[in-house]
Amino acid sequence: MGINVQLRGEDSKVLGEVSDTDMVLARAAPNQLRDTRLLRYLIPWGDAVFNQAQAADLSDDIRVVCNRQAGSPLSVRLGEVQDLVDQLSTGTHLYLWFIGD
Repeated sequence: MGINVQLRGEDSKVLGEVSDTDMVLARAAPNQLRDTRLLRYLIPWGDAVFNQAQAADLSDDIRVVCNRQAGSPLSVRLGEVQDLVDQLSTGTHLYLWFIGD
């Protein structure tokens, strides 16, 4: 199973979502993200939640990985996630959930 990404309000309402049905994030999590500040905490069998204060670090992680692997399925998927991170960074009472199995 993939690691789906959801932007949620504090009431748990889903405001945006990126699906990982092809397991791009799940396959990258153990190895290709280990040198990042926050994305290294993603695991296919569990959840990770980030808040507005962490949005800048998430953006930096995404930029580094996308530059390193430009044009790859991972960089495309992280580009989709970046849209949610942008919303996270400007909103209040929002949380970005990375949901494993």
